[in-house]
Amino acid sequence: MAEPSTKRAKVDETEEAKNEKVLGRLPPELWQKIVDEYLHQNDLLALAMACRFFREKQKDLGKKVETNLYIYRLVDLRKSGKVTSHSLGWFRWVCDTFEILPGFVWPHQRAKGGAVYEGDLVNYAALQGSVEILRWLMEDKGWELNKDSGLWAGRGGSVEVLEHLRGKGYEFDAMTCYGVAQGGCLEALKFLRGLDPPCPWYGGTCEQAALGGHLEVLKFARGQDPPCPWNRRTCFNAAQGGHLDVLQFLRSQDPPCPWDEHTCFYAAREGHLEVLKWLRDQDPPCPWDWRLMKWAVEGGHLEALKFLRGLDPPCPWDEHTCFYAAERGHLETLKWLRDQDPPCPWDWRLMKWAVEGGHLEALKFLRGLDPPCPWDEHTCFYAAERGHLETLKWLRDQDPPCPWDWRLMKWAVEGGHLEALKFLRGLDPPCPWDEHTCFYAAERGHLETLKCLRSQDPPCPWDEHTCLVAAQGGHLDVLKFLRSEDPPCPWHVGTCSSAARGGNLEILKWLRDQDPPCPWNEWTCARAAQGGHLDVLKWARSQDPPCPWDRRTCEVAAGGGHLDVLKWARSQDPPCPWGEGACAGAAYGGHLDVLKFLRSQDPPCPWSRRQCKEASRFRHRHIVQWIDQQED
Repeated sequence: MAEPSTKRAKVDETEEAKNEKVLGRLPPELWQKIVDEYLHQNDLLALAMACRFFREKQKDLGKKVETNLYIYRLVDLRKSGKVTSHSLGWFRWVCDTFEILPGFVWPHQRAKGGAVYEGDLVNYAALQGSVEILRWLMEDKGWELNKDSGLWAGRGGSVEVLEHLRGKGYEFDAMTCYGVAQGGCLEALKFLRGLDPPCPWYGGTCEQAALGGHLEVLKFARGQDPPCPWNRRTCFNAAQGGHLDVLQFLRSQDPPCPWDEHTCFYAAREGHLEVLKWLRDQDPPCPWDWRLMKWAVEGGHLEALKFLRGLDPPCPWDEHTCFYAAERGHLETLKWLRDQDPPCPWDWRLMKWAVEGGHLEALKFLRGLDPPCPWDEHTCFYAAERGHLETLKWLRDQDPPCPWDWRLMKWAVEGGHLEALKFLRGLDPPCPWDEHTCFYAAERGHLETLKCLRSQDPPCPWDEHTCLVAAQGGHLDVLKFLRSEDPPCPWHVGTCSSAARGGNLEILKWLRDQDPPCPWNEWTCARAAQGGHLDVLKWARSQDPPCPWDRRTCEVAAGGGHLDVLKWARSQDPPCPWGEGACAGAAYGGHLDVLKFLRSQDPPCPWSRRQCKEASRFRHRHIVQWIDQQED
């Protein structure tokens, strides 16, 4: 007789087989539609975990099982309407399935990698307005509120949650009112301001209410005694959001809410034409300047441009108006600008802006005018730098072709655009090159590009600086290739010092392990000290014979504030030499601890009191004061 668990397994297998038979009848294109339109990325793990059939479908459709629980991602999903509020069961599932880091770290302090903290889920529960979930997280899981919890609770606007936080001893700050205004939650704002003492607020409360178009919140905030402060941002936030009723209220007050050019700027950038018309119809009108045309152009709002230029006097413009139209690829806008009488001004930089954006149609239009838009070498440069190969081909196919010089190869190399390089060298005559071409390839670590350059007949020239910049950039694979050629790329006496300055100990070891070894001198130790790379300095001095050093090692260590390097250098037998430059460097850099160490030694590091004071006089008054207190 089968055990109960065995029976249960057989039943599960039977049910799964039935499900697969039924679900398998759906055509693949319907499964694609279901996953694409009715699920979001965060649903896919739950889908794959549901049963083997769903797991296979997820793999068949090429969907990655990646879940992003970062709170701002969850908020975006809520705003999109693709998800409703998450249940307590969802929070339990998240806690059981994912690694949740303890505590809370502010977003700007986090390492990359999408880590999720306990505080993220606490704040998300507060945003959702769920006291039940908050209790579970705090009482059952033992998680704590954090500095941002008030802000997120405010955004959610649940008075019940705010009361719960207050009952837990949470202290609200001005960001709580900020969050409430952002969410447009009038009752929550009344609750916060009705506390004793009231929750603090600042100008950001009015700013966020205006941005969201929450007029009733704004009226309440300004109706208090004293009123919530406001500033010019309040007006341009309302303009940015296109909230004309809010703007009209703000400017009808006595005194009116302040504004400046940015109010028009944001209305133009977002294409709020009615707002823009109202702003300029006031007495006096909302101020503007030439940048207004730029903001309208960036957004591609042609009707706003026509309105602004149709005024008397018209809104001013200059070359930048065309520049931004070309950069964004707004061809119809560009045509209109140049069709005016007189046309919107331009210069050779216009071609550069069009090229940077890769807008070939805009380029063709500009060069097809009579006279054509001017160009120079920089037009090709920017096409090569961005890797716009088709644009580059078109530029050189014109009659006469767009001009170039040897720098064009440099720009293509810096971007690592190998196909562009091949095209340029395949022309007749080929684009000129020189030592700088290999130099920039080595500097950027573009090994394949460098190999291509050296495989040509004749090969692209190089010199000793090629090895130097490869070492400085930490590109060991590039260095190995350079030295493996026949004949090898020559190296510079500064190659070792460049590796040391970058803290590239592995490269320095490789350089010195060659036969013959790459030469070095006193600058190797000095550059290691300058960068604070004590491990590099120790290794260099441990060799037989040791890498030479001189007083510059102590001077640059002191100037960089690297006290550990300085102490080690002076603890050697014999100690690293020093001179007056060490104290002067410490003074100039404002490193009082270093200066004190230098002067506390027996005998003290020599100094020039006058030189040290002069070095620090205009930057570090505390250094000057300390020097004045010292005895001769």
